[in-house]
Amino acid sequence: KGFKGSLRVSLEAKRNENGVVDAIFAEDIADFPDLNLAESIQRIPGVSINRMNGEGRQITVRGLGGDFNRIRINGMEAQNTSGGTDSSGGSNRGRSFDFNTFASELFTGISVRKTASASVEEGAIGATLDLRTARPFDHDEGTTLATSIQGGYNDLAEEWNPRFAGVISHRTDTFGALLSLAYSDRTILEEGFSTVRWQDGNFRSVDGVDCVASPADPACSAIDTNSLVYHPRIPRYGRLTHTQDRFGLTGSLQFRPSDKTEIVFDALLSEFDAERDEEFLEVFFRSQEGRIDVTNPTIDSSMNIVDSGTFTIDPVGNGTHPVRSEHRFDELKTDFAQYTLSLTHDFSDQLRLNVLTGSTKSEQDVPKQTTILFDAIDQVVGYSYDFRGSHRTPAIDFGSLDVTDPAQFAFTEFRDRPQFVENTFDTIAADLEFDISDTLTVSGGLSYKEFGFDTTEFRRESTAGSRLCDAGYFDCDLDNDGTDDIPGAPLTPDLVSMVSGFGSGLGMPAGNDTMWISPNVAAAASLIDIYSIPGGSRDQNIRSVTEESTGGWVQLDFTGSLGDVGVRGDVGIRYVETTTTSTGLVNGDPVTVKRDYDDTLPALNLAFEITEEFLIRTSIAEVMARPTLGDLTPGGSLDSFNGPPFEYDAGNPGLDPYRATNLDISFEWYFDDDALLAFTWFDKDVDSFFQSSESVIVPYSQSGLPVDLPPASSPLEVVLSAGGDPEVEISQTANGGDATVDGFEIIYQQAFTFLPDFWSNFGFTGNFTKVDSNEIIGFSENAYNATLYYEDETFSARVSAAYRDPYQTRSPNSSGRDERGYDSTTNVDLAMAYKLNDTMDLTLEVLNLTDEYENQLFDIADLVYVHHHTGTEYIFGFRWSPE
Repeated sequence: KGFKGSLRVSLEAKRNENGVVDAIFAEDIADFPDLNLAESIQRIPGVSINRMNGEGRQITVRGLGGDFNRIRINGMEAQNTSGGTDSSGGSNRGRSFDFNTFASELFTGISVRKTASASVEEGAIGATLDLRTARPFDHDEGTTLATSIQGGYNDLAEEWNPRFAGVISHRTDTFGALLSLAYSDRTILEEGFSTVRWQDGNFRSVDGVDCVASPADPACSAIDTNSLVYHPRIPRYGRLTHTQDRFGLTGSLQFRPSDKTEIVFDALLSEFDAERDEEFLEVFFRSQEGRIDVTNPTIDSSMNIVDSGTFTIDPVGNGTHPVRSEHRFDELKTDFAQYTLSLTHDFSDQLRLNVLTGSTKSEQDVPKQTTILFDAIDQVVGYSYDFRGSHRTPAIDFGSLDVTDPAQFAFTEFRDRPQFVENTFDTIAADLEFDISDTLTVSGGLSYKEFGFDTTEFRRESTAGSRLCDAGYFDCDLDNDGTDDIPGAPLTPDLVSMVSGFGSGLGMPAGNDTMWISPNVAAAASLIDIYSIPGGSRDQNIRSVTEESTGGWVQLDFTGSLGDVGVRGDVGIRYVETTTTSTGLVNGDPVTVKRDYDDTLPALNLAFEITEEFLIRTSIAEVMARPTLGDLTPGGSLDSFNGPPFEYDAGNPGLDPYRATNLDISFEWYFDDDALLAFTWFDKDVDSFFQSSESVIVPYSQSGLPVDLPPASSPLEVVLSAGGDPEVEISQTANGGDATVDGFEIIYQQAFTFLPDFWSNFGFTGNFTKVDSNEIIGFSENAYNATLYYEDETFSARVSAAYRDPYQTRSPNSSGRDERGYDSTTNVDLAMAYKLNDTMDLTLEVLNLTDEYENQLFDIADLVYVHHHTGTEYIFGFRWSPE
């Protein structure tokens, strides 16, 4: 029990493996080391995470993201997704696993298998992660009970968040049953500044010079589209309110009629219900520069940006306005269910059978993603922004506009984008093991797996750039003379809510608005009956993929010696055939493409026991990871917001998988009890990396793309509706590129039992990872995790820090700009427990102790994209477990 005991079990598990495997185990019944699974996994060498809503969501292993890693739960592959903000990637329609929907108390252990064996299913170049839930034979005979009750307080949201977990298990010597459940209710406030990226543009006038009549004038040309001097697209301060209900349930039936046979049924059910309100006060510079006058602009030549200026902003001709208050409401739900049945039987002391079958289903529903826009009515004079004091929290003044006065705004636009994602897995696998001798075991098996992915998205919205009046949802012709008298629906009290007290701890300049009107989404939706309006399909997100894979493998496990050096390991080969069926919409019509490919994957793992304390491992394997789901569609994806040229990425259902050769060498010195010093070098040589084929730039009218493909209100749609014919760059992903990922990991772990008295209760565990790659993005070059802990018979405490370097999420474009990524982060957590007696503990955990900010960056100049924080969370509780 305890953190020290968890580390000891993890160390033994690592030591006994043939390959490179790291693990984390629960400290006690229903007591995982962290409240979030991803937060725990990041303690493992080589693992980094990204966060959303202040908690871990997805992982990267040795520089490789979710497309390159596999997740198994109770031995069966699974996929689980959730919805997110646009800046965090939105709804997950890929192969990345979202860990944030699960309560950590449901699991007893996580292992990260970084090297391949023939006996482990294919599909990972980075790692295979195994999650395990509790089973009744994990406990002694009789009845086992445990429960924990906690209350969390977030200092930014100023809300209390309840959390509960419990487990009951009963077993005899032949049969056992276990049930565990976990529930949490969480409210998180997220505040900060964002820009929705940066761009250049042609303003109407600069310092009084008419830039339409005199575009070559130095005042105009200094900041026009040819200058590559950027300004923020949509500078905005915003508040995001996240409310989450997380419920999980596991059940297990375990039957051992004899010492030769075991039958296990496991079930894992999870419900994640969330609502998110995003409220922004903003200016749409994007594509509206032609109606904006600039005075006194200053240029930061080191970053190539207009870092300050004063602006006069006119309404759009149709009555909308670049200055607006926006409120987006998301209703999100993820339901996950997995059922597995396994059988192990010993036919004799030498021959054993293992069978596993199961089914997994994950449903991600966003039935409402509703945005309401209140636009300013009149010309806004004297709006200004100034980044010179801070590149993260600029000074912003709305000039002549009173942002707290509903009479100066109108309800002009709306959109609603319901979307749905479903992932399924069905698996059956069987294998036999035969002991040839005490030192040789041969095994082999067959497996069949079917993976299904399906996503749909629909959109209902006011016509591109138009008011409710033009779309016919509100009568703006008050005197019935055929001419609209108002730009949109007047703001009656029921339509208006108020953001107040904004900016606590944000460090905004004095004078920034801390209060503004915000749309009441429910009232606005009711006014025009949004949810009864028929929705049009979003063609690029109407698609599906089915993958059927049939495989077989054979493996030899061995132990022996070379002189005085003990040797153990495994060598084997896996063969798998995959059939992929991809369906998508092309020009509005469904197209299905079917293709097959096969892979032969040899693997070798060797562990040399140089002494009882010192071990050397080496592993080499051919591995593969299946293509990104978005690339497999026969249709494509259109970026209608950034351009011209706008970008259309055509799918390619004929893609081969990523294929690579992985090599690992590890040196491990177990120099004391509960102690390890290790160095691991790894290299991944990918010879079928995906790259974009040669692209072509053509006018939109010659692209063959439907005119109604761009979503309403997007810059591309606005240009097309006005009769323009902007350029679009068409490209397609193809195989053929090479990529390498290499690096090393260093691990140091030790209980300080060599120190005297009180100090002997201290200990440390930490690791450092360095990764390099010539093509792949999404990784941090340097990352470390460190935990200093104290543990005696009654009291325990630990402080943990996790650091990762900045990393890219999008490469620069052909001009060398528009790179996207995240800044470095250091997250610090604290945990303490005090044992009142043999059955009850008091606990305290502090998450994000330093209130680390999320900083998303844009362009090679590291311009601010998102600068948000979520505060520090304090979690008080007690655990009860009768003897």
